[in-house]
Amino acid sequence: MYSSRPADVLSSPESILHTAVVLPADFNHSLEETSGIQAPTLVTTTHSLRTTNIFHQLSNEQQTGSATTFVFTTRSLETTANIFQAQFTAHHTETVMVSSLVGQVAFAVFIAFFIFRYLKTVVGIYAWLSFKPKPILEKPTFTSEDVSVVCPTTFKTPDELVMCLKGIVRCSPAAIYVVTSHANVEAVKQCVKKNSIPGTTVLGVEKLNKRVQMLKALEFVDTKITVFADDDVVWPSERYLDYLLAIFEDPKVGAGGTRQRVTRRSGNIFNWLGIGYLERRNWNNICCQAIDGSISTLSGRTSAYRSEILQCDEFRYQFQNDSWRGKPLNSDDDKFLTRFVYSHGWNIQIQSDSHAILETTLEEDWKFIDQCMRWVRASKRGNFTVMENESYWCDLSRFPWGLYVIYIGQFQTPAILMDGLQFALLYLASGSDSQARATAFASLAAWMVFTKNVKLMPHLVRNPGDIRFIPASMLFSYLHGFLSVYAAFTLTHVAWGGKDLKALEKAKMGETEPLLTSAQTGAEPHDQTTCVLSQRTTPERK
Repeated sequence: MYSSRPADVLSSPESILHTAVVLPADFNHSLEETSGIQAPTLVTTTHSLRTTNIFHQLSNEQQTGSATTFVFTTRSLETTANIFQAQFTAHHTETVMVSSLVGQVAFAVFIAFFIFRYLKTVVGIYAWLSFKPKPILEKPTFTSEDVSVVCPTTFKTPDELVMCLKGIVRCSPAAIYVVTSHANVEAVKQCVKKNSIPGTTVLGVEKLNKRVQMLKALEFVDTKITVFADDDVVWPSERYLDYLLAIFEDPKVGAGGTRQRVTRRSGNIFNWLGIGYLERRNWNNICCQAIDGSISTLSGRTSAYRSEILQCDEFRYQFQNDSWRGKPLNSDDDKFLTRFVYSHGWNIQIQSDSHAILETTLEEDWKFIDQCMRWVRASKRGNFTVMENESYWCDLSRFPWGLYVIYIGQFQTPAILMDGLQFALLYLASGSDSQARATAFASLAAWMVFTKNVKLMPHLVRNPGDIRFIPASMLFSYLHGFLSVYAAFTLTHVAWGGKDLKALEKAKMGETEPLLTSAQTGAEPHDQTTCVLSQRTTPERK
């Protein structure tokens, strides 16, 4: 295909010996299509036997069959080389520019997403450290004599109920109402009598339903403050109610609660996960309260309300007929109460004093996952209901921080996808510098570890040995993200996870005495460090 042109075609012996190339006849057309370079400026190689300042441009062209022969001079070589260099430089420059543009856009998106996701953590640290508890006044507006305590119970664990009631009695409320199923009223009465718990009235309902039980007790309440308490909580000291009532010194506060902890049992991984769950909830609540007074849910484990809010026909009707997509709700009572208080113009306040931290128990086996599913579903149902039917949640003059953290922040899940997105953006933004990329990845990973565990610091300071559970806690946080997604698609599942209410409604025939014995032996004084410290350091009751 290739041949050299005879040297005798040159017009002078002083000329240069050029290398000729024989190309196909259709070369011009195909070359221009593929490269955009016009023939005959394509250069192969040339070999000069002698350098001369005279260049000959060959003007004649010889056709041979279906091929065209071109001879390129040294000047053609130089010109073509310059064209190739310019085209390569332009292509390389274009590639670099595109890569740089992608990196700049990725970096801008990364910074925006980073700020959106972690602003609440940075601000939250300051809010947590700066939030002050409500002091007890020398002459408070309300005392324990203004309080009725309502305690719905399934009577599943009598010893927990007894320990709960003993803690309540120490605070000297005006009245205590325990509400259970009709079938177990007598058993609960005997339990109360044998454990010497005065001032307690036991009421019964046909079917165990926490909302029905609460409404049953409200019929008898005649005090200014109503406190709802679950049957598995322990109030830390005889002044717990005094600290709780301090929030009502603000006339705009209609309801409130305190911080919570899970009773620590060393070595149980589910116990640790429960501890972490409530520690994070405490952190979130305190941070929102410190900034704009918002809260996602006022926990029903123990919460106080002005009785005037609860003793109206509107509340009773809506509370008893609350539903989700046509399905009546038994759970989600605390979500409804939070929504009702806010929607009627009242504020909610959390008492953060360390002397007012109640303790509770959670499931310590795989039933803990059922509890988590119930909490997540209740949270999403409650938030979506607020977003559909209320306006306070997006009122920037009232709850701007709550809007950002509670209602917008709930969509940042699952965490593994959010974290993965950050790493992907950082990869695109870091360009081709592998060392810079490795440093950026390590820094982001360290930051993520910090932010996922900073909310646990109060507990880890008290119990440094629990630092060994941090890897498990982080893994669970990723699992919880998928639980959240699953819960979003199963919101119509409104059963009370972890409890067989129909079985608990039945009278424990033949079990009364064993249960009472269990209640008396099991309800030992609470010896957790937090409660003991509270009793020793709390000022004397005035």
